[in-house]
Amino acid sequence: MTLPEHYRVIANFGAAVAALDSAGQVHQAVPLTKLPQLVAGDKVLCEKEGETAGLRVVSLLERDGVLSRIDRRGQPKPLAANVSHLAIVSASKPGLDTLLIDQFCIAAELAGIDAMVVINKSDLLDDEQHRQCVDMLDVYQAIGYSAVLIDTKTEGKFEPLLDALSGKTLVLVGASGVGKSSIVKRLLPDLDVRVGAISEATGLGSHTTSVTYWYELGSGGSIIDSPGVRQFSVSHLSAHDVRRGYRELADAAVHCKFSDCLHVVEPDCAVKQGVKDGSIAQWRYDNYRKLAEL
Repeated sequence: MTLPEHYRVIANFGAAVAALDSAGQVHQAVPLTKLPQLVAGDKVLCEKEGETAGLRVVSLLERDGVLSRIDRRGQPKPLAANVSHLAIVSASKPGLDTLLIDQFCIAAELAGIDAMVVINKSDLLDDEQHRQCVDMLDVYQAIGYSAVLIDTKTEGKFEPLLDALSGKTLVLVGASGVGKSSIVKRLLPDLDVRVGAISEATGLGSHTTSVTYWYELGSGGSIIDSPGVRQFSVSHLSAHDVRRGYRELADAAVHCKFSDCLHVVEPDCAVKQGVKDGSIAQWRYDNYRKLAEL
């Protein structure tokens, strides 16, 4: 029996996973039954019994930055692991939805994952819309989020995202029609070749539309392409979680008179004062009240 070696789970096909070794080779590996369900991005230890024996996943290493969704029983179900950024994609067509962007920012904050706001289809913006998008991105950047305005079709307009991705592992989320697929195609122009190579190396992957994949990017980063994010929701969050998920509100709240301040009608509220003096964007505060149902 060989000593266990480090691998990266790049796809889970049910009974077996595709695992990437340190040399960049893909292998089929069967997890021990005692292990929790493995997801794309997981770091694992694998071992092989004999030269001709198959690869076994014997240990799951500690996860960091787990993106989960709530299943029908109300329990979190991991979608991807070791994610550093949730790239939240929006566009003027079908419509910029700051409420949805904020929901994903909250979810990222609570999961210990950084958020990145990506406004796509900048080629469709008129001058006024462009100014509004820049103003909105400035607010997110001031809070501490990465924020970029891109276009997948125009030369030079996609590079801001490439620059922002260096060394990061991200999952793309966003409403239908915002151009997530176009972004993936730009990041992974050889996507079909990669999926085919995984299938050939492992004998797995004939049904790829429901499988989450982890891919290395040339920039030194990586992307997890997950169909599961279509069911990703934060509707289960409590008002307390919503408050914690708004960075600038949480920062200001330490100066509120009451530790349990809801930032609505309470006296000496530092958050309301921040909105009044402009240090907290009015529209972010309005979104907070909608999401917290206050």
